Amino acid sequence: MKKIYSVIFLLLLGVQTAYADRNDGAYAYLQGDYETAYNTMISLAKTSDDKIAQYYLGVMYMKGQGVEQDYEKAGEWFRKASEQGLAVAMYKLAGLYTKGEGVPKDQEFAYVWYSVGAVYNHQKSKNMVEKAKSSLSSEELASANQLVAEYVEKYGPKEEEEEGKTIGTDPTASKN
Repeated sequence: MKKIYSVIFLLLLGVQTAYADRNDGAYAYLQGDYETAYNTMISLAKTSDDKIAQYYLGVMYMKGQGVEQDYEKAGEWFRKASEQGLAVAMYKLAGLYTKGEGVPKDQEFAYVWYSVGAVYNHQKSKNMVEKAKSSLSSEELASANQLVAEYVEKYGPKEEEEEGKTIGTDPTASKN
């Protein structure tokens, strides 16, 4: 029985350590210490598949903070976080598709990711759905709506998540 408690304790300690590390990385980011933020977040993103850390890396690559600006890498990190259900990452990824930065310019995929983010009740995504929709032909919209349904099924909110809860407000946004 002691072994079971020891294993549970170690697992919980590992989860707490990951959160503490993420908080340290987020604090470093907000303080402008991008080297520390990057080193912390890259470790979490790769070893624990942490969607928040992946998002921070996407932002850092998109803005060139502590790393050379690289929209392709930003898109890769945003996609990983999006596929784990982080709405703010979906919004950022859709923006890259809208502009064709680091990913092919593709209004259908922009619409798809904005739509999935909107399902999470992410306000910025909800605001962009109609604009993205208006750039599509009726054929493109029909195709995109099929993809939205698939992506919502795959990447949308799961039953265990609170209904209507906004997942993924932008932790990098300025509070000014």
